[in-house]
Amino acid sequence: MLEIRRRVLGPEHPDTLESLADLAITCLRQRKYALAESYATQTLAARRHVLGPEHPYTMDSMADLALAYQSEEKFTDGERLAREAVDMNRKKRPDEWKRFKAESLLGATLSGQKRYAEGEPLLLVGYQGMLARKDRMGAPDRYDLDRAREWLVHLYEAWGKPDKAAAFRQN
Repeated sequence: MLEIRRRVLGPEHPDTLESLADLAITCLRQRKYALAESYATQTLAARRHVLGPEHPYTMDSMADLALAYQSEEKFTDGERLAREAVDMNRKKRPDEWKRFKAESLLGATLSGQKRYAEGEPLLLVGYQGMLARKDRMGAPDRYDLDRAREWLVHLYEAWGKPDKAAAFRQN
């Protein structure tokens, strides 16, 4: 599908970019992180060029690439993009669940760098914000909510707080 859209519509057509973004997300969920990073990088570059840095789809692509970096344990690269996604989402989508997804992602990136005290409030706000907006999330997007909860469990386990980890593991 992607190759057909590239050939017929062009590499920067919105439908082509949507296919590329979907492919990045699919690869992330299949744990094919290097491939996801490649697709997410291409999508973000094209969306920044075509749509600009503050378009909602561009912000989504920032978060997708930050997630690929976080999944590959490239925490420094992920932190830069996650911070950018948080800043943009707070400004443009302050009450949408994707803002809280970005906050959770930044918290996970900081936690991956063993910066637990910095990551914890972002992970908590991100998880709670998504949970409060669960009814606005599509079924496939609830993956992000589950991942945010898993990141909290991981944070508390790594930080030596097993009681807090257990509380989130039970949710």
